[in-house]
Amino acid sequence: MSKSPHIVIFNDTHGWHSKQLVEALSPYNIKVTLADLAQCRIDLDQPTGLYIPGLKNKLPDAIMVRGIAPGTLEQITLRMDVLHTLAELGIPVFNSAKAIEHTVDKARTSLRLHLAGLATPKTWACENEVVAHQIASQQLSQGYSLVIKPLFGCQGKGLKKVTSLAEFENIKPVGQAFYLQHYIPPYQPKQWQDWRLMVVEGKVCAAMSRRSKHWITNFSQGAECFPASINSDMANLAIQACKAVNADYAGVDIIRMKNGQYTILEVNSVPAWKGIFQATGIDVASHLAKALAALAKQNLATVSQYAKH
Repeated sequence: MSKSPHIVIFNDTHGWHSKQLVEALSPYNIKVTLADLAQCRIDLDQPTGLYIPGLKNKLPDAIMVRGIAPGTLEQITLRMDVLHTLAELGIPVFNSAKAIEHTVDKARTSLRLHLAGLATPKTWACENEVVAHQIASQQLSQGYSLVIKPLFGCQGKGLKKVTSLAEFENIKPVGQAFYLQHYIPPYQPKQWQDWRLMVVEGKVCAAMSRRSKHWITNFSQGAECFPASINSDMANLAIQACKAVNADYAGVDIIRMKNGQYTILEVNSVPAWKGIFQATGIDVASHLAKALAALAKQNLATVSQYAKH
């Protein structure tokens, strides 16, 4: 009788999303352990140097990173150490530490997208307040509005729109780091809308539009979500964005500019999909489960083959 693959799902709180994943994985005869990266540790008494709750001295056949709790630089570094080491030990990690590092830091994401030649708003990031003031003054004088964002942030929290130097001077950046980006006016005046595309292994599996009476279009900030038809330009942009940040799966936010072209706002490598499920009825978890099951079975088969020799 062949051994069943074992998958670990990491999240700091296991709720609706974990339940969806466990249910979606059930047809594949896969054992699932729900764990928290914060409870893992580096432990050189273990054969692999890692301890993962619920696994004793063994390693899983695949990992899914669904969420990582906020923490200090030291805490986050330790959690990334665990993910990096798992990958170095040959365990497929979905998404990898590299992908998470490319996306959790907005400046890093902007750089990756720019270097890949993908459309994304003009961006500046620096620590020097004088330099940031000069950038803001220059861009505002040219007729652009700016958005100031925390480098590390989500759900539209901490975003500030700047239309004058007085507004800029009244803003205190989070962590003394300035992340400034061109504000993208809506394609149709006063009709703020963008799109969230869910990409899994190089394919868009679901998409929704987010519409708001305010320039911040996050669902958590009051936007409404609707099923959306997307064109090939949007799909290709989202797929290429995932490649640029090395993400196996991601939620890619795209907006339409006044000239009709599309540009990438953000790439989220640990995206929630409850909103997209409620808007479209598409079971994103089933697409993730299919990819995870294939990775786990392939890894298990490879390890078993090596064990015979």
